[in-house]
Amino acid sequence: MTESPVSPHHLPLPRVIAIANQKGGVGKSTCSILVGAALQSAGYQVQFEDMDPQGSLAMWVSHVGKLVPLPEGVAPDVIICDTPGRIDVSASSPDPFFRDLISRSDRLVIVAEKSLFSTQASIPMVESVKQFMSPTARAMILFNKVRRRTLVGGQNEEEMGRDLGLPVLNNSLPLAAAYESTQIQGFSVVVSKNRERIFQLALEILR
Repeated sequence: MTESPVSPHHLPLPRVIAIANQKGGVGKSTCSILVGAALQSAGYQVQFEDMDPQGSLAMWVSHVGKLVPLPEGVAPDVIICDTPGRIDVSASSPDPFFRDLISRSDRLVIVAEKSLFSTQASIPMVESVKQFMSPTARAMILFNKVRRRTLVGGQNEEEMGRDLGLPVLNNSLPLAAAYESTQIQGFSVVVSKNRERIFQLALEILR
């Protein structure tokens, strides 16, 4: 395996990475799995916080990924927070738990599919994040399950980011069998270019 470009010895360490969108089905849990597992394999002490009542991330960490839990007394370098598929982000009464998560997060990754419907549905989340995030935090859009050889998948990501009012990560994730298989086979099935892409994505989020 190619040595990971992500190193805990060469990067400043944001503590909390929230993977979010109030829209279900965009792949938040899978992205949390991929980024968290990549960071742990690169030497980070990673703690996972599963805030989704479905418990997909917690189940995967313990039963599928079989990731080594942090030893008692060892502080995490990075905390990966997977959020519920349905959150009240209305401007009048945002969910208190989510408002707290936004304010304490160092990186806020809003996962969306690269489609008009998905980005339109993400606007309330973007506005809520921009309203309550810390001045030192960074928020960004991650396009997931991208089909680049289609008309929809070939849209200009920079322009879409400008429409949403947040920068788009350079490392979007394609619709790939390897990433979907991670849910039942673990991170070891992500190899070669697919694994390198996840490491690059993790590095870009941490910058």
